[in-house]
Amino acid sequence: MINTEMIRQEINHLVTQTRYDLSMLSHMEDSAEKTQTFQRLWDSLSSIHFLSELLANQIHSQAYLGNETLIPSNSQNQTTPTNNQRTFTIEELATFDGKNGRPAYVAVNGIVYDVTNNRAWAAATHFGLTSGKDYTNEFASCHAGQQSILATMPIVGRLV
Repeated sequence: MINTEMIRQEINHLVTQTRYDLSMLSHMEDSAEKTQTFQRLWDSLSSIHFLSELLANQIHSQAYLGNETLIPSNSQNQTTPTNNQRTFTIEELATFDGKNGRPAYVAVNGIVYDVTNNRAWAAATHFGLTSGKDYTNEFASCHAGQQSILATMPIVGRLV
């Protein structure tokens, strides 16, 4: 298990360094110094991205290990299913297609997400995919290693 507090501190340090570099960039005349600062900004951004993915993967791996209540039930941004959430069959999931005022749901790795208000799923579609289906394989092929995408979506249940 990773130390989330240490990662949070590292992300904060990288953000502070990035802000400083951005503010200094506008005052630099030397192109070599600007190039070095741009490289440092790129490295910081890459590190922040890596650390955020690491945290998101830890959240999802803990969910699969049976730790179902990582986030308190009063949290607005719930990222793992709780034991009292609804279960969906593939047939029930198909009814949540975003049409005629119905919500738009999709499943990935057995977890059902509400994509109704997600901009990437405007009109209940996403690059030709329609809501109401299990997209475990499609997510793995297009968004491998990007579990943080799922962490932004509300969980409404499990696929059985």
